[in-house]
Amino acid sequence: MFDLGSERIEQSRRSFLQRCALGSVGLAAGGIARSEPAPSGAKRSAGDTYETHAVGIRIVPGAWRPHYAWEHIAWVSPPWPSQDYIWLDFPEAIFTSQGLLYLSHVNPPIPTVFHDLPRIAWREESDGITFERTLPNGVAFGGSVTRADESTVDLELRLVNGSKQDLANITLQTCAFLRAIKEFADCTQDNKHVHVPGAGWIPLADAAKREGGKEKYRVGWRTRGKPVADLPVAVAVSNSAERLVAMTWYDDTLSMVGNPRHPCFHADPHFPDLKPGEQATIRGKLIFFAGPLAEFDFGKYGR
Repeated sequence: MFDLGSERIEQSRRSFLQRCALGSVGLAAGGIARSEPAPSGAKRSAGDTYETHAVGIRIVPGAWRPHYAWEHIAWVSPPWPSQDYIWLDFPEAIFTSQGLLYLSHVNPPIPTVFHDLPRIAWREESDGITFERTLPNGVAFGGSVTRADESTVDLELRLVNGSKQDLANITLQTCAFLRAIKEFADCTQDNKHVHVPGAGWIPLADAAKREGGKEKYRVGWRTRGKPVADLPVAVAVSNSAERLVAMTWYDDTLSMVGNPRHPCFHADPHFPDLKPGEQATIRGKLIFFAGPLAEFDFGKYGR
C-alpha cells in the first residue's frame, strides 16, 4: 500500500465531499439512484463533520433481511443532519378473508398463502420510489414513498382485487423499524406515544393498560387492539434532542403498536372490503417534527 501522507489524504477527502451532493435520492441497495447536484460553486462549511454532512430527507430502496427477496423496504432519512435512517417495511403484512396473502419475511407459526415470492424492484419517481406486485391469485398491490416537503413524506398503498372471490377484513402492518436511526432506537415502549382523550400524549405501554373505550383508533395489534386513541397517529420521541417522528394513515388508520424487542413502531391501516375487480388506495404520512412532543400539533398535517 502506498503511503500518501495524512495531510494529502485529508485534502483528497475534503475535495471529494465538496464535489458530492446529497439530494433527496442517493446511492441505494440494488443500484444507484439519482442525486440532486450541488449548486454551481457551492462549498461545504469548514465545520462539516461526518455526522453533519448529510442533511435533508432522502428516500432510497433499502433492505432489512436480504435473504427474503420479496420484501419491500424503503430507507428514509430525517431532515436534520444525520447519517441514520428509518427502515420502512412497506407493507410488512396483508391479512384478509382469503388468508395472510403477503408477509415480508418468514414467521413459521404464521403461514402465508403464497411462499418464496420473486423480487420486485422499486422504481424511481421524481421525489421517491414506487413498486407494484401481483400475487398468483390475481390480487395486486403497490406502494409509493415520496418526499412531500422539507419535513414530511407521503405514503400511498394501492390494492386491486383481481381474484374471483370477495376480499374482506383487509388489515395491514406497516412497520417503521428504528434500529438504524439511533436517536429513536431504544428498546422500550416509553419513547413511543399515542394521544388519548383526557390525558393527551402518553406512552404506548400506558395506553395499552387503559380500558377499551369508544374511540376510533386502537392500541395493539390490528383488531385485537383496544379502541382508546382519539388521534390516528403514532409518535417516536428522540433520545438526543427535542424532536420526533410520527406515522399516520389518517382515517384509514386501524391501530398503533410498538415492539421493544426489536425497536419499531406502527401505525397500521386497513382497506375497505373489495369485490372482484374493485380497487382502493389509502394515503398516509411520515412526519418529522423538531420540538417537544407537547408542541406537536397533528392537526396541522393534512392529507
